Amino acid sequence: MIKTLLVSCLAISSVSAKEITGDEWEQMSPEELQKLVQPLSPEEAMKSIEVPKGYKLELVVSEPTIMEPVDCVWDANGDMYVIEMSTYMKDADGTDQYDKTSRVMKLVDTDGDGKIDKSTVFADGLMLPRMILPLDDRILICETDTLDIYAYRDTNGDGTADEKKIWYKGGPRKGNLEHQASGMIWNIDNWIYFTKGSERLRIVDGEVIEDKRGNIIAQWGLDHDDDGNFAAALSGGEKSFQYFQNPVVYTKSTFPNELEKNFNAVWPIDNIPDTQGGRRRLREDNTLNHVTGACGHGVYRGELMPEFYGNYLVAEPVGRLVRMAKVDTSQGFKQMQNAYPQSEFMRSADANFRPVNIKTGPDGALYIVDMYRGIIQEGNWTKKGSYLREVIDKYGLAETVKNGRIYRLVPEDYTKKFTRPEMLKKSSAELIPYLGHTNGWMRSTARKVLILRNDQSIVPKLKAALEKTDNTQAKIEVLWTLEGLQALDLDYILPLIRSKDSRFAVHALRVSDPWLAEGNTELIDLYEKIYTHSESPELLTQALLSMKTFGPRATAGPYLEKFYEKHKGTEMVEHYLEQWARDQKAAQEARDRAAAMKGKGPYFEKTMQEGEKHYAALCFACHGANGEGAPMAGTDTTLAPPLAGSARVLGDKDTLIKIALHGLTGPVDGKTYPGAMEALAAHDDQYIASVLSYIRNSWGNEESIITDKEVGKTRKYNRKRNKPWTLEELAK
Repeated sequence: MIKTLLVSCLAISSVSAKEITGDEWEQMSPEELQKLVQPLSPEEAMKSIEVPKGYKLELVVSEPTIMEPVDCVWDANGDMYVIEMSTYMKDADGTDQYDKTSRVMKLVDTDGDGKIDKSTVFADGLMLPRMILPLDDRILICETDTLDIYAYRDTNGDGTADEKKIWYKGGPRKGNLEHQASGMIWNIDNWIYFTKGSERLRIVDGEVIEDKRGNIIAQWGLDHDDDGNFAAALSGGEKSFQYFQNPVVYTKSTFPNELEKNFNAVWPIDNIPDTQGGRRRLREDNTLNHVTGACGHGVYRGELMPEFYGNYLVAEPVGRLVRMAKVDTSQGFKQMQNAYPQSEFMRSADANFRPVNIKTGPDGALYIVDMYRGIIQEGNWTKKGSYLREVIDKYGLAETVKNGRIYRLVPEDYTKKFTRPEMLKKSSAELIPYLGHTNGWMRSTARKVLILRNDQSIVPKLKAALEKTDNTQAKIEVLWTLEGLQALDLDYILPLIRSKDSRFAVHALRVSDPWLAEGNTELIDLYEKIYTHSESPELLTQALLSMKTFGPRATAGPYLEKFYEKHKGTEMVEHYLEQWARDQKAAQEARDRAAAMKGKGPYFEKTMQEGEKHYAALCFACHGANGEGAPMAGTDTTLAPPLAGSARVLGDKDTLIKIALHGLTGPVDGKTYPGAMEALAAHDDQYIASVLSYIRNSWGNEESIITDKEVGKTRKYNRKRNKPWTLEELAK
C-alpha cells in the first residue's frame, strides 16, 4: 500500500514539472528537481504515455528480465531477441562503458497473449551490441567498435547460443559509439543494409558477398517500406527522415519540401531541459522545440491497424515521444506530414521514457523499445562544464539505470491470441502463401527463409503463384524471392516489365538491372520504348534511375539526353531530373578535386581521399558539407563552428591535433555552440591525420598536411588528458 501511494505521488510530481518554465529550474534545489524524475513502475509509466484514442499500450516485458534494451527482432518462429547495452552511460562520465558485459536475451511468449513468459540469455559477454538480424536458425550480432558480424546458433534448444562463427569480417570501426553502423536489415532487394557506410551484403550460394552501394549516411535505426525505400536519418544533424524518395542504390534523393513546413518541430509534454542544443532547442516552458535525437526509425506494415499501414515512425528520446508521419504523394514526390499536427503519436511526461526503436511485430502490433533511463546522450557531450552535465547533475538523471521496457500498441478492443508462425518447421511449399500475407513482417521473413534454404524445387510453384495472384505486393515478394534464388532470366522478366500494373513493372525493371549493366540489346530496346511511349511517371522515373546508375556509358549518355528532352516537364520525373543534375554537379566537383590533388603528388592525394571519406562519415553533420557549419534550424547559429578560414584549422598543427584528440568546449570566437566537440582519441593516428589534412586543404583552405607521426607525438605528450580543451587553455 505504501509503495502504491509512493508511486502515485511520483507520477503526480512528474506531471507537475509542466509548471516549471524558462530558467526556473536553475533556481530550484537539486532535491526539488530530483523528485520530478524518479522512476515509475511499468504500470504507472504506461499511464503517463499518451496514445491515440482507440488504441492501448500493453507491456510486453520489463526489468529485471531485460535491462537497457536498444532493439528487438523476431526469428522466423516468432521468438523475440533483445539486444541490451548494459554498460551504456552508467554515469555521466561513461565509466566502464566498454566493458564486455552486455548481452542478447531470447524471449518467448508461449501462450500468444503478448506477454513474455520465458526468457534466456542467448549471448553474453558482449561489448555494447548494436546490430542484430535473424537469418534461419542463426542470429547475426555485431558489437561496437567493429564491423565483424558473427552468426550465433543454439544447437541444443536450451535458448542459449552454443555456436559462434564469423559470418562477415568487416574489421575494426573506431570512434564514438553513436557514430557507428546500426540497423542491419534484409531489404526487399535481398541485400542486407546498415547505416554509416557504403557496404551492403547478400548471400549467394551460401557465401557472403559485398557491394559498395549501401550508401546510407544515417545514425541509429533503419527500416524499409514495401518498396525498399528507407526510413533513416542523420540525427547528429538534427534530421528526422532522409533519403526515402527512392532506393539509395540509385541516388540519395533530397527534394525541396519533402518534409512539410515545420515538420521537424516536436510537441512533447515533458519539460526536462536535457538537450545537447541547450536553450536554443527549448521553448519558454522548457519543452523541446525540434528533433535532436531522432532514432529507431520504423515503417508500420502490420495488419492490426490498417489505417496506419505504410506510415513512417521515428523515436525522439530527448523529447520522450514518437512521431508518426503520413506519406503524401499528391505533389509528384513523397512528402512526410505529421499525422498528429502540433501533437505527437505517442508522448509522455515521464522523464525516463526513452523510446529508441520501433518495430512491426509478427502479430501485427507496433512495438516500442524504451530504454527507460535518465541519461540518453553519450559521454562526449556530458563532460563536466557542459550545459548537459549541469542538467544531469541537478536533476540526478544518472541515478536511473538498469531498467527497460518493451510495449506494444494494439487497437483498444484487441484481445485475440497470436499463433506463432513456426516458419522454420514448415516446408518451403508451405511458406509460399506467406508471401501474400497482410503483415509485412510475415512476407519479408518468409522470403528470407526461402532464399536462405536455396530450395530450387519450389521455383515452378513460385512462378505459378505469381501468375495466379492479383495482389501487387504478393507479386513483388514472389518476384524478389525468385531473384534471391537466382531463378530469373531476361526472357521471363521482359513481359513483367510490360505489365499494366506500374508498381509491379517498376520492380521488374529493378530486377533487370544486372542485364542492363551488361548492355543487353533486347532490354535496351525496351528502355527505348519506355521513354518513348510510357505514360507511367513511376516507370519513367525508374528507367531514369536504373539507366543513370547501371547503364553502360555508351548507352546511358545518349539515352539520358533524349529522356531529359522528352520528359523534363513531367512533374514526378522533373524532381528526379533535378536530383540527377545535382548528382552530376557533385560528381564533377569530385573529379575536379581529384585532378587538383594529383598535382600535389600521390601521398597528398591518398591522404585527402581518406580524409574526405572520414569527414563525410563523422564531421559534416555538424560542420557542414561546405565547412561553414550546418545550420541549426530556427536559430541564427550553426551546430558547430565553421572550418573554412578558421584560425585554428589553418594555424598551429599541435593546437588542432589537441582539439581533435580531446574535443573543445566553451565559446568559440564569441559564440556558444551546442555541446562540446566530440573527442576523436579512439581513432588511430592515421585516421586523425587524414581528416585534419582534409579540412586544412578544403573550401579555400590551403595548408600543409598533418602526418600520423605528428598526431602520435601530440597524443603521447597529452596522454593523461581526459577532458576537452578550452580556447583559453590552448592560448596558454
